[in-house]
Amino acid sequence: MRLRIDTSTVKFRVGGPARPRMESRANQVQKMTPDGRPIWTVRLFAIDTQAGTTEQLWVEVAGEQPQLIVDEVATVQGLVYAPWVNNKKEIVRAFRADSITIDATARRAAA
Repeated sequence: MRLRIDTSTVKFRVGGPARPRMESRANQVQKMTPDGRPIWTVRLFAIDTQAGTTEQLWVEVAGEQPQLIVDEVATVQGLVYAPWVNNKKEIVRAFRADSITIDATARRAAA
């Protein structure tokens, strides 16, 4: 089950460049979607402006490699939480997004 996350009060900062999502530690081939799009992993810092809390997230996004700049504000579209259970019967947190881009309005305001 995928749970859509309300990000209306959340500001995202880029924590690192987009990196290819690998099939596994043993198989270092970039993972692809069933329709052939590459999957990328992006480290983001989610800052909840109402609660005043911060959390680090690793978010997967499919398609072209997101062109991101570390410590810039990002816009995240369609963020969902999709946990799964691994072979050890442990719940693994997984976040996916439709797109991650640099927030052009925040960038212009800083300039």
